Amino acid sequence: MYHIKNDKRSIQSSEWLYEALKQLMREKAFSQINVTEVVTKAKLGRSTFYRNFDTLEDVLHYKADESYALCGQHLIKTIFEMARSSDENKSAQRLFFLPFFKYWYYNFEIIELLISAKREDILKHAFVKMVDDLRGEYPEIDIAHYEYFIEMRAAVSIALLSQWVKTNRQESPENLYDIFQHQMEIDKYLLKMAEQYN
Repeated sequence: MYHIKNDKRSIQSSEWLYEALKQLMREKAFSQINVTEVVTKAKLGRSTFYRNFDTLEDVLHYKADESYALCGQHLIKTIFEMARSSDENKSAQRLFFLPFFKYWYYNFEIIELLISAKREDILKHAFVKMVDDLRGEYPEIDIAHYEYFIEMRAAVSIALLSQWVKTNRQESPENLYDIFQHQMEIDKYLLKMAEQYN
């Protein structure tokens, strides 16, 4: 667990520790990195590390939660802007997934680190926290079967981001959204095929 105080010194130390871990993860596998290496690279003491984090995984949790919180703010801003627009292409999926992909297109670093460390579980945790926090801001919005809603969106978004990173982020956010949309429509194609053979 991370327990960073809301003061400039703690926040700065946490950032230095994350930057050190990030640099080390570019040199070797996450599983081969230890706290001593991170604090040495960050030029901080072990006590500073343990004041802010319990484990190295907590550093990744911290940065993922922070990044997803910023993504959530971006989503709300963009969703409200798109909802007010006269765009004929707007849909519920487009309102969420296109700005989601756009955010990560420019802020992909933590996604790449977590995928390289095989820690998609941290991505899922951060995604669920983001959606739960957004839901808390708008309690009047009732989402039926919320557990299924969140699991499906977490699975789809993480799978798409993972594949996107594995292909070196070749697709633009718009292309990634089109791929997503096409995959969601495959059931229609299967139904048409079945009807043709009936």
